[in-house]
Amino acid sequence: MDKILFMLPVLSLNIIRRISTMLLILTVFLLGMPITSVSAHDSEISTSLSSKNSVDTKPHVEIQFSRTGDNINVFSWNVSGDAFVKDPEVFKALVTKAEANILLLDEVSPLTNESQIHKALPGMTLDKGNDWHINFGTSGGRQRNVIISRLPQENLPEFSKIIPYPEFEKERIRDRMIAAGKHKHSYGLDDGLAVNGVIIIDGENRLLAVSSDLECCGNDPGSWQEDKRRMEAREIRRLIGKVIERTQVDGIILAGDLNLVSTVLPLIILSGPYKKPHSGLIAADLRHLDGKETWTWDGRGTPFPSRVMDLVIYSPNTIHLSDGYILDPEDLSPEESKQMGIRPETFSELSEHLPVVTKFIWN
Repeated sequence: MDKILFMLPVLSLNIIRRISTMLLILTVFLLGMPITSVSAHDSEISTSLSSKNSVDTKPHVEIQFSRTGDNINVFSWNVSGDAFVKDPEVFKALVTKAEANILLLDEVSPLTNESQIHKALPGMTLDKGNDWHINFGTSGGRQRNVIISRLPQENLPEFSKIIPYPEFEKERIRDRMIAAGKHKHSYGLDDGLAVNGVIIIDGENRLLAVSSDLECCGNDPGSWQEDKRRMEAREIRRLIGKVIERTQVDGIILAGDLNLVSTVLPLIILSGPYKKPHSGLIAADLRHLDGKETWTWDGRGTPFPSRVMDLVIYSPNTIHLSDGYILDPEDLSPEESKQMGIRPETFSELSEHLPVVTKFIWN
């Protein structure tokens, strides 16, 4: 070993570059190219980390998309507590505009109850009735994840309990939190990960829907918060892998506040790799209705810039992103705002985050 280490400095720069390039290619291949994103507007695939790079996505065979039945219309939102059920008419109007049949909500207060949620949902329709199914996550302490759908749900044992942090990792992170003066906050580790997941049954297809909320703050890549985000992402990826191994899963959608305030590594970890045919998940590249802005968290009036924190990632091998946008009330016309009962200037009282709307069809 000493001889090998001694010889390393004499390796040519070209050889080192070749090795680095091979490792990068291997990493991207194994992860199923998880650092890419798909635009709902033009379906072009481009790398999230560099707008100058492009990927040839022309398939060798034509992909057939199912046009039977309804689209999978997902409304995902960090609701930041229970304000959404205290103003149920506005929430109902947002879900109606999104034509959503699946809702993935994160940071829901545990004081919120199922009756309040039902009152905030659009009511009976001619073809669907009043058949909302609600799954209230038990893990995450004061920040729960709720999955709601018009379509039937199947509970998953992997997500139907308090999901503990791996013991060794938990104690390591706890020590870092205490060292940073966050002794009180370290007790939250015992509440488990803020994540929930169910199978949503769409005819013969089974969609694994996951809602998550990763640790906030900590823009230093070496911070305990970033460390904790990566640990949470690894554990969520492991749970998704367990579900895929145990039962039939035809598609995957994961949405939530990933709090990417430091690095994109938590997103890359969540992207996979997973068992085929899912392989690597990719993020939906979405914009506001004005076609310009991309942020989902409003930093105006704070020392921090507005940025993308809330994402939807999915399995492109099994479901196709047909449309999507970030719902900013400032993009609505005065007439539509009035009709929906929304006042853009006070919308932030509901949440500092914007709802994200994505629409999919089965491949």
